[in-house]
Amino acid sequence: MRKLWKATATLAAAVLLAGSLAGCGSSGGSSSSSGGGKSGSTSDMIVTTMYTEAGSLDSAGESGLWWWSYDDVCMAPIMEMKEDGSWDYILAESVDVNEDMTQYTVHLRSDAKWSNGDDVTSADFKNTIVRALDPNCKSGYSSMLYPIVGAEEMYNGTGDESGLGVDTSDDKTIVFNLKEPCAYFEQLFVLPVYMPTHRELQTETNGDWAMGNDMDALVSCGPYYLAEYVPNQYSVYKKNENYVQADRIKTDTIKKMVMDDTQSIINAYKSGELNFISADYTVMDEYKDSDELITSPAMTSYYVLFNVNEAPFDDVRVRQAFSMAVNRDEVASACGSSYEASDFFVAKHLKSSASGKDWAEEVEEDPIGFDPDKAKELLAEAGYPDGEGFPAITYKYPNLQLDSDMAQALQAQWKTNLGIEVELQAEEQQVQVAERRSGDFQLARMRWTADFTDPFTFLSMYRSNDSYNDNKTNCPEYDELMAQSNEESDPTARFELLHQAESVLVNDYCFGVPVLNSSNIYLVSTDITNFEIDPSRNMIRTKYLVLGDSSSES
Repeated sequence: MRKLWKATATLAAAVLLAGSLAGCGSSGGSSSSSGGGKSGSTSDMIVTTMYTEAGSLDSAGESGLWWWSYDDVCMAPIMEMKEDGSWDYILAESVDVNEDMTQYTVHLRSDAKWSNGDDVTSADFKNTIVRALDPNCKSGYSSMLYPIVGAEEMYNGTGDESGLGVDTSDDKTIVFNLKEPCAYFEQLFVLPVYMPTHRELQTETNGDWAMGNDMDALVSCGPYYLAEYVPNQYSVYKKNENYVQADRIKTDTIKKMVMDDTQSIINAYKSGELNFISADYTVMDEYKDSDELITSPAMTSYYVLFNVNEAPFDDVRVRQAFSMAVNRDEVASACGSSYEASDFFVAKHLKSSASGKDWAEEVEEDPIGFDPDKAKELLAEAGYPDGEGFPAITYKYPNLQLDSDMAQALQAQWKTNLGIEVELQAEEQQVQVAERRSGDFQLARMRWTADFTDPFTFLSMYRSNDSYNDNKTNCPEYDELMAQSNEESDPTARFELLHQAESVLVNDYCFGVPVLNSSNIYLVSTDITNFEIDPSRNMIRTKYLVLGDSSSES
């Protein structure tokens, strides 16, 4: 077994100074062992999995799990973070920052091209940004553009494109004008709304091209392009020879099979149908002595979201009671050894750029915890002693094994500790997401994985004006702390504010119930090497994997 854990204590968000950002090269690794995951179907390509399609492939649109699977191999950002926390320029050749850090000037590479040979220009980035600021775009990331002058006003309908602080008058230059200094702005470049979409071919938000129905328009400027797509079955990606770093891409073909059931995925790996998979704790004993097993902490939090605007969860005492009634250790035990209990909303192992410690180690006071006696007291104060008179409640969750295990464990906790029977409702993943996004729930399972290496990637979601605020959390104290953190340039002081904000959100306002953090558990064929890590998610970057028999020399 190999463990991948990169402690990026000094992150670019903390060390970025006025002037130019410096770009660097790449790094890689290798492994060797015997056994598993090899057969004829995987001898000439990497074959892995993706979840059932949800959302679209439009960076300005409904970017869900499908988009992130596509991003894994096809998208090219302005720059991406390396394992050591430094930046690697991708579509940019340099980024200049003015003295007060309110203007970022991105100089695009002259050789940046789409897979059809067209130049990548500043207009491609503007195409995404403008469309993402239409509130009908269905993007949860629109609010990540709000640091830009005029962006929030444009989204809210009080401004228009003429007031937007994005200058693309030069084809190879993008100038971002910010409302105020933003300590994490360059980290936002990896998000969907900062990715380019073709200025002529990809202008219809969530259109046919974004659903895989117009392959000629679905061009890519990243390492791979989508060459073949069969809905709800598989996607085949081919190397994009026009990619600016094509010499780094050594594998010609990647195939992603649509599979949701973890045990079926593991069985397919063992039979040789797949050669690179995300697994779960059930493989740990069997593969503990094998180099095919790779593990690392994930930057993923599982939590229960309250509908805070409808009874009974419009009463903060009820929300706090439901949170304090959960023994997270018992829930984690029910879900398996690859999950650990967490009272935190932010992923426990996210590294602090202020101290270098894990987020959970840095905090002085733990968030809300297990206290069944206090939970009963609060429930009685709210008018429901021992659960008497409590209305019918339904918990909605995706129909995946983990979520079923978690739901049943939570149901038992609430019954035992509050006397409340919560009905469980498993749903297709796309349905569960759609209903959560529309506010059609009482209790809903939510999962969030870090998009970049800063706690803001979690905490920003429940600001009152955020486009991903599915339960319409509205807490002025929380908003104020988050606003103060945006204005704070000192990393230590900023992280103190963010810890205070999390405490208000989880303890005082109690927006939901943090429950679990997960681990990344991979099974990888021994003829696959070069495991480069995305430090924001602590995940292997599929695009840089090398398959021995299919590597292409450049």
